[in-house]
Amino acid sequence: MSFACRATLPLALVALCLTSTAQAAGTGVRGPSTAAADASEIQTLATGLIDLNPSRTPVSTVHGYDSITSISVDADNGIIKGYAEFDLPSDSSLPLSATIGSAVQGSLHSPLTFIGGTGPQTVTAELRFDGSFAALRGLPTFSLTGNITATSFTTAPFTQSLYQSQLSFLMSAVTPNYAPEVLMLGHESQTAGGVTTDTPFYAGATQVAVSSSAAALDAIVRLSFDVMPGLAYNINSFVNGLVTAEPGSQQTSTHGDLLSSAGVLDFSHTARLALYVPQGVTVVGDSLVNQIVVTAVPEPQAAGMLLAGLLTLGAIVRRRTVRR
Repeated sequence: MSFACRATLPLALVALCLTSTAQAAGTGVRGPSTAAADASEIQTLATGLIDLNPSRTPVSTVHGYDSITSISVDADNGIIKGYAEFDLPSDSSLPLSATIGSAVQGSLHSPLTFIGGTGPQTVTAELRFDGSFAALRGLPTFSLTGNITATSFTTAPFTQSLYQSQLSFLMSAVTPNYAPEVLMLGHESQTAGGVTTDTPFYAGATQVAVSSSAAALDAIVRLSFDVMPGLAYNINSFVNGLVTAEPGSQQTSTHGDLLSSAGVLDFSHTARLALYVPQGVTVVGDSLVNQIVVTAVPEPQAAGMLLAGLLTLGAIVRRRTVRR
């Protein structure tokens, strides 16, 4: 595992922990949040607004780099916003065990029950998020990921269904032309009678990268799955981001070289979670998603083309305004 990749592990572990939370809640995580570079700030609320470091106060860490992290989670409206800035002023050799990088994560998780209709009904959870990568010096490593997971289970006999949809933007010194790469994940897991069957290319998971330029990242992540009336489902969604140093060429079993670099990851506009349900179906539970739409779900390709067209039209209007 590369030295840069190791910095992403703490947030990945947090994400795994959040999916087991039974109470509806929003969670914000930022790190580092103190001078001890391995320290993080975590806050969870069942209702209301989480706003960690809204003034974007910088931290000078014990590992010799400066960090700015800010995360906002609106638990009532399903909105996540975040910002991370990293600055390593000089080439360094740092321990592999250290958490190196500025990382933020906002999460929403809620148990829901769907009532109405006869037999299975198809519902769709949708996450729209946007952001930008900006290298201030060198070739820092960036990542921005949006994810939706839905799970259900029965206890006697034990059965479990898990559905996942995810899109990640990655940019580093090894990506072609130092431009964002898009990685997509769709997954289904069914457990019954002690046997688990995994489907790595789940058809109900769709992702669209509306824009993948570093200055204008824009994505739609959708997860469609069948629900049975009266059965509880845990809906989990997160957006996480990381910016860390450009890796050097030398790495030992305990330390890795990092090159002087700095960058900003900004998704402080809006990441919003919505839920589409068919006519006649009622959502019951302590929902964090106020954006519940009773309608047919637009095709993701059509939605992506529409958003891309609007972005192009906006650019044309701005150019004409400048010429005048």
